[in-house]
Amino acid sequence: MSKINVDLLAVPAFSVEVTDDGILRYDGINVLLCQLSGFTKEVFVGKTAAEFMSFEGARAWEANYRRCLATAVMDEYEELAETPAGLRWWRTILVPVVQDGGKIVQLLGIAADINERKRAEESLQWAAFSDPITAIGNRRRFDLDLAAAMARSMDSGRPFALVLADIDCFKSINDTFGHDVGDEVLRQTAARLRAGVREKDKIARIGGDEFAAILSSATEGAVAVALDRIERQFVDLMDCGRTKVRTGVSVGAALWRVGMSADELRRSADAAMYEAKRRRAA
Repeated sequence: MSKINVDLLAVPAFSVEVTDDGILRYDGINVLLCQLSGFTKEVFVGKTAAEFMSFEGARAWEANYRRCLATAVMDEYEELAETPAGLRWWRTILVPVVQDGGKIVQLLGIAADINERKRAEESLQWAAFSDPITAIGNRRRFDLDLAAAMARSMDSGRPFALVLADIDCFKSINDTFGHDVGDEVLRQTAARLRAGVREKDKIARIGGDEFAAILSSATEGAVAVALDRIERQFVDLMDCGRTKVRTGVSVGAALWRVGMSADELRRSADAAMYEAKRRRAA
């Protein structure tokens, strides 16, 4: 089979020359793909991905091409890629072009812009797993994150901690100031909880005024430090527009240990939280 001229195709397409020295250079891009991506033939043809893409983008594209070369079969994948037209989702079909002797001389790429569909999927996924008031994870997201943390700890043997936090006197805040102020207190509680944990730790709103955090690779000493850091986030008044509210959180934590179920971990953290609430009320 001779090499394919993508300019003759009626779909957005590009081609990659497979050279004897192992370097992969683009040898074609048609007008349809230029219009979709913003690339021009001058920028694209005769170049390697590294010559006009970011390091990460070029590495990802070349990895896809070399996987197709290694398997010698058609490959199909979706990717988020930066082009002159912007950061967009694409679906690409790669087809090896094989000479009579069995040598792959070219990769044919057929591309489709699937950005609108993927963005819609992301919005649906966000709605399914995010709390609409605070924009952090909801109970469904928390259950998945907790299961994942348990699986990682069972594999590694390293414990993690579950932190539960309950807003003090939240019903009174709603009754006194109204639900708009109550919602703002929820939002600020989420923000302060995020500020009190590490970036890689997971947080969620799992009930009306109850929040949770999953602290990865925790120890008893690290948990004590984290609880102190979280509590210090709530020293200052919350500025809720024309109303300033003083509230705190009662926080309890439990370390996951081998053999402990999710329910046992939650009950342990819940007991610690209510003990903290009892001490605060005393």
